[in-house]
Amino acid sequence: MSFSKRILDWCFLVGSALLVCAVGLGAFAIAEVRHINPLWVILSLASLGFVVGAREDYRKEFRSVRFVLFVCGWVVINVVVVVIVLGSLRWLYLIPVLLLEQFLFYMTAYWLFGVQPPDRRLPFDRPSRKN
Repeated sequence: MSFSKRILDWCFLVGSALLVCAVGLGAFAIAEVRHINPLWVILSLASLGFVVGAREDYRKEFRSVRFVLFVCGWVVINVVVVVIVLGSLRWLYLIPVLLLEQFLFYMTAYWLFGVQPPDRRLPFDRPSRKN
């Protein structure tokens, strides 16, 4: 990888990080102006992160309307689980419950659509496919 390509990638990385921060800050600012509970902003951003993660793991499957509806339905399940856990338990229980829910998401996607759970390597750690 050439030096100029690395600099360009670094600029894109910093730019996207600043964009994420600006969107998050803007969401909380709008919630403050509209007198919305900040917990809803946190839930919305977590759900958005879930969809982005699922999109990254299952790029080809996102062409199917059924799979997109499945992920949207799972986002609703995710929000309900978070609200129930935070409402009846403490923050400490949220992490194990979300890990269990993530496991169930991958298993349900396998059972319903026959897609394998993604390998655990990060996208930039995967070997490139050069011809």
